[in-house]
Amino acid sequence: MNKKLIIKLILPIAILASGCGIEPQKVVPEPYILGQASFHKVCANCHGADAMGTNKAPGLIHSKYSEVNFSNKKVAKTIMNGSSSGAMPAQKNKVTQEDIKQIIKYLRYAQKDITPENS
Repeated sequence: MNKKLIIKLILPIAILASGCGIEPQKVVPEPYILGQASFHKVCANCHGADAMGTNKAPGLIHSKYSEVNFSNKKVAKTIMNGSSSGAMPAQKNKVTQEDIKQIIKYLRYAQKDITPENS
């Protein structure tokens, strides 16, 4: 096959694959699946597939964002209105109150093993 034909065949596949979204890497128990799905729909593009962070936004599996240091109310407010620094945009047009509730439930589950050594 010539190079042009190969490119014509591979390029559309690559373009389609790039738009497939971010898939979770970790399997979570059933009570957290809805939250994981909502997180991936709204948050994973910046915070990473498993909330571990990217070059766009920090990981959330860190004591800084644990419930002790970052209340559920503050998480909900940040999702709705964005961060006070302006680094995170508001997501209020992308989520429902139920989505936020499920995202928080998922995040708290994902953070369950945070210790000072791994945060």
